[in-house]
Amino acid sequence: MRNKNVNKRRRLLLLCILCFCTLLLLLSLDKRGFVKQYQVWRQRKSLQIQIDALQEEKLMLEEECNRLKDPDRIEEVAREKYGMAKKNEKVYRIIPAD
Repeated sequence: MRNKNVNKRRRLLLLCILCFCTLLLLLSLDKRGFVKQYQVWRQRKSLQIQIDALQEEKLMLEEECNRLKDPDRIEEVAREKYGMAKKNEKVYRIIPAD
């Protein structure tokens, strides 16, 4: 009699474990499962980092745009970037030897 009770308990425990594993498998493989949720979370975190970097770059570009409204800054950029000069000035370019 005791063996029957032990066997019934083992079967019940095995059935519970099997049901739990099946449920866990179904929850993890579904399109809303744990694995997919983790992937979405990682992608969201990556996109948030990109958004933050782009916002910083936007602020820097807005500051540069505001600085370019100043004629002195325009002259500085024209001289440095484009090698421009005022009348009666000569521009010397030094080319490094390779």
